Formats: sequence, C-alpha cells, structure tokens
Amino acid sequence: MTYSRYLDPYIEDIQQGRINHCKDQDLMLKNVLLPVLNREDVYVDDDRIEEGLKLQKYFSYDLLEWEVFLFAVIVGVRYRETGGIYFTDIRIILGRGSGKNGFISFLAFYFLSPAHGIQGYDIDLLANSEQQVKTSFMDVHDVISDPVLPETKAALQHNFYVTLEAITGLKTRSVLRYNTSSKRGKDSKRTGCIILDEIHEYLDFTNINTLKSGLGKRRDGRCITISTFGHVRGAVFDRQMEQNEDILSEYNPKNRVFPFICRIENEDEWKDPGCWVKAIPSINDFPSLHDQIEKEVLEMSYTPEYLTEFMAKRMNFPIGNSEVEVASWDNIMATNRPLPDLEGWPCIGAVDYAKTDDFVAAVLIFMVGNDICVVQHTWVCRESRDLVGIKAPLDEWERRGDLEFVPGPEIPPEAVAEWFAVAGASFNLLAVAIDNYRWALLRSAFNAVGIGGDFGVPIKLTRPSDLMKVYPVINSAFVRHQFVWGDVPILRWYTNNVKVVNEGLNYTYGKQDRNFRKTDGFMALAHGMTLIDMLDTSSMTTSVPEPFIFTT
Repeated sequence: MTYSRYLDPYIEDIQQGRINHCKDQDLMLKNVLLPVLNREDVYVDDDRIEEGLKLQKYFSYDLLEWEVFLFAVIVGVRYRETGGIYFTDIRIILGRGSGKNGFISFLAFYFLSPAHGIQGYDIDLLANSEQQVKTSFMDVHDVISDPVLPETKAALQHNFYVTLEAITGLKTRSVLRYNTSSKRGKDSKRTGCIILDEIHEYLDFTNINTLKSGLGKRRDGRCITISTFGHVRGAVFDRQMEQNEDILSEYNPKNRVFPFICRIENEDEWKDPGCWVKAIPSINDFPSLHDQIEKEVLEMSYTPEYLTEFMAKRMNFPIGNSEVEVASWDNIMATNRPLPDLEGWPCIGAVDYAKTDDFVAAVLIFMVGNDICVVQHTWVCRESRDLVGIKAPLDEWERRGDLEFVPGPEIPPEAVAEWFAVAGASFNLLAVAIDNYRWALLRSAFNAVGIGGDFGVPIKLTRPSDLMKVYPVINSAFVRHQFVWGDVPILRWYTNNVKVVNEGLNYTYGKQDRNFRKTDGFMALAHGMTLIDMLDTSSMTTSVPEPFIFTT
C-alpha cells in the first residue's frame, strides 16, 4: 500500500529489511504510524512537504532518506477536517554522528520561511549549554548571512533578518530563539515549536514545562526532541523513554506522540560494523563517519574506559561501567516497587553524612519475606557550597517529600534524632548503625530520644571492615532484586553515584565525584545492612547480638 512519495521509500526499506534496523523502527510503523495513515480522518499533504523540501537548495547538504521521512511525518501527516497536524510531540533518539543538528537547522529554517506560512510561529531551541543550543541556531544564521549560492543572497535577505540573538522570518514575523538551562526569560512566549536538544542531560521538566505552557497560542504547535542516550539516569530522558516504549507497544488512537528510536539491541552488536546503522542511520551515507567509528573501536583496545561513552552516545545502548558501578541501572530500577504496610515491623536504622553543612541521610531497613524494604529521608543544608554544582532536581525531590532543606549553617543533630524518635513510635526500631567517626556529633541528641546510652536502642559503630564484609550481601540483593524502595529517585541517584573500590581481596565503596554526586543515602543503607541478620522475618521480635553492638 502506498501513502506518500516521501514516506513510502523509508517505510518499504524497513518492512523489506533493506536497512538493518532495531525493533523500535518496526514497532514505530506497526503501532504508531501505519494505523494513523490508514485512518479515514487523516491524510498526507504531499504538496506541503514538497514546498518545504525545496528549501534544501539553500543548504550545503540534502536531507537523507530517514530525514525526508521524518520531515514528511512532522509536516505532512494531518487531519482531513481541520488541516491541523496529527503528531504534536516528535521524539527522535539517534546515535551521535547521525546529523541531528543539521536536521534541526533545516526544520527551524522551514518554520521561519514563507513555505510554512504560519504567522507569528516562534521557534524556541532549548539545551543545557549555550554552546550546544547555538549550534543549530548558528547553522541557520550562516545559511542566511553567508549563502551557499551567491544568487540566493537577495532572496534570503528579503525574507529573513538575522542577529546573533534572534532570527526573524520577515513574511511570517516568526522568530527563532535559543534558550539554555536558566529558568529566566521563558514565560509569556507565543511559541509555535519547541526543539529540545540532547534531552538526556535534562534533570527535571521545569524549563520544558515552562516553554510548553506557551504552546497552543499558534496553530500546529509542536514539541520536537532530538537526543542521544546519555549517563544521567532517573531524570527526564529515562522517564520519557518509559513512555516511548509504552507507546510503541500497542496502537492507541488517542496518542499524538511519534517516537523515532535508533539503537543497537544487545551489547555485543557494537562489535559488528553492520549493526552500527541501527543506531546511526546516516553512517552508510558518510564514509568518513564510518572510518571514524572504526578508528574509535580499534583504539578501545588501548582505552577500554571509552566503551561506556561509545555505547551510550554512539550505539544508544548505555551499559554503565561494570568494574566500578554498585549495580546496573536495570537492577537499581528494580527497586521501584511499592512498599508494603510496615507499621509495627522490626527494623534497623542507619545514618550517614560527610559534613553537617552538606547532606545527611537516614534509612530504616525491614525484612518482609525475602524483600529488603528501605525507607529513607535526607536533610540538605540550604547554605551548602556544593549546591551550585549538583546536577539533580533537589527542589522536585523536596516536593515529593524525599528530602527537606534545612536553613542555617548546618543540619542540627536534633533534627535527625527526632526523625528516628518518630520512626521508633511507628516501627519496632531494633538498633541504629552509624560510622564510627560520625557518632560523636550525634551522641547527645540521640541519647536524648532513647537511642544509644546504657538503656536505649543500641548503636552499632561501623568500621570499613564491616562494609567490606557486607559488600557481597548488598551485591547479591541487587542482582536478586531483593531491594524494595518504592519510587524514590534520590535513593537511586545516591546509589548511581557510588563506585566500587577494589582493595586487594576485598571491596568497599567510594564516590564517583568527590563533591557533587552525593552518596550519603546509599552509605546509610550500607551501614544498616551490616545489621541485616538482626531482622528475623519469622516473628515480630528479635534479639540483639551482643558482640556487634556498642553502647555508649
């Protein structure tokens, strides 16, 4: 069946296997695009697509087949009755080298042009850094100010006005602007299209939502995401990918999102040059790109640490660094299961912090059958010097109740002690574990609420040797998916920030980053796990093993 002279070539190449591709491409056709194209209330406007593609003459390159296909989906798939676009949210996930910035530049130029024709259709580019966001902006700037064909200069100057801050389509009064991660200046815009570049670096939806709130004031409002995979886990990209996979799994007639995902499908495929096109659809069109990737693969024999970057950015298949990570991201995500009702259950408490003017984290650990259930709480000093460099959505986590900001120069020990006192009233708190060198500051506050001392809840002062002993227990719990934390992104963040340190025959824990990737919540969990044997799931009471407990 034919749909459009601009869609059919790519559709047929995928369906007939002429292009090596991942299953996401098959699902995109089967469960998203083709059911829409077969609807009686939808058509493809080939004339509109053709007018747009004529603008290629102003560029030093022509769009590739997959780019023509995507342009046709974005521009040409429309409702018959209203003429409005069908897909309002386009998500393009490609391996590095595919030419995403060139495609963004062409789209932005088209939306400004008379060929698009919508008055006041402003385009906002958004990225986390000015250098990144200005790449496509400057491409459009240079196309207009320094044209490939000198004879087109007069027409370009007649239709566009360029500065280093904004580019205006004079016929449509549409403006192309660029934005960075700063929250300033994004309100009250009459945006027609938002283009989000490298969304894998975004930590929360604040800036995205602010820009999206400007959509709807112009016809054919769109949000277009173009990104590779990355290393920031548990943030915007992972949450969007979960939705993408749901969208691809079955046709939903109400869905207006179009996911176009290119990636390898198993870890070993990176070794096969014939599979690289699964992640980088442009690779066979650019011999120099193919040669560069061959060079990178050859050099990885001497720089194996580059493999994690290569897999995440080139192959769109992030693997982490198994030599230093505490657990794979899949195993960390497996902790996201609902917590049962734990009221009255026996538990172990634990605390960790590096400095009281930074982060303090506390956990309660329960055994429910074979599950190790964890409840955590974090205090963050509002005056911490590290806050400016932390790449995590702390404000969002505060709204969730996972952390609380503490005013003043430090986190008072009484705040932590009170949290345990409240926990002790709800649960059967058997003991609290804390690093041997951290106890002195907390002693008085904890003793005041009945923790530590001669007659209170006993304290275990843990040492590095204790963490070495419990390392295999924690590793096994991750592999066997025993941990149950609920949906607590800060605890996943803590865990992903920890690295495993090999100390001869033993392993212990260190920090991926000394200042800005905090580990306190995971370390509290590790200290608490040194007392896991105290939790007897066969009854609601348990005895305290005297050799492990130190009262003060």
